[in-house]
Amino acid sequence: MMLQNPVRRVATVILSAGSAGFLVPGLVLGHAQLDTPTPADKSTVTTAVTEVAGTFTQRIKSDGSTLVVKLVGGGTVAEGGADPADDHRMVATPASPLGSGSYQVEWTTNSAEDNEVARGTWTFTVAVAAPSPTPAVTAAASAVPTASVSVSPSATASLPPAPAPSADGSSTGSGSDVILPIIIALIVLGAGAAYLLSRRNRPPDPL
Repeated sequence: MMLQNPVRRVATVILSAGSAGFLVPGLVLGHAQLDTPTPADKSTVTTAVTEVAGTFTQRIKSDGSTLVVKLVGGGTVAEGGADPADDHRMVATPASPLGSGSYQVEWTTNSAEDNEVARGTWTFTVAVAAPSPTPAVTAAASAVPTASVSVSPSATASLPPAPAPSADGSSTGSGSDVILPIIIALIVLGAGAAYLLSRRNRPPDPL
């Protein structure tokens, strides 16, 4: 009896330890753990990222399951949750594609199988190559003919002839100034001729 009791005790301890060994992995696997992250953990992608997603080892509830994407050294750039089309998947879609930078994804799952909550993170880097500069194409400037502007001569204003200066420096009169003295001279000559005729036709005075 004394020998059997120690043997039984040892056997009981071994069985208990073995059972505990089986239970511990079961407790760990009871949570919805991250299975496949996209982009992959610690990866570097060379194109802008339009979607961040992760698949998990168990079905997850939409209530209490979140996926948050943060720019390292910055703020939150996208938030998401359980994918309605796949209960093993969570997805976050940024408002605009993620450009170059380092990002950290924080996930929280609420298992639909055992109601256990699990949390974790993964990181990735985006390194978008800058576009190579396009050589500038210089268009040959076509010769544009210059429109010749013909300037029509302006109409010359008709002005009355300026009186020509006389020899003594005085201005010569206009045409009317020349005709008037001639008329006066003719009148005087006519009067003189009439007087002479009248004198000629008178009878001589008696002596």
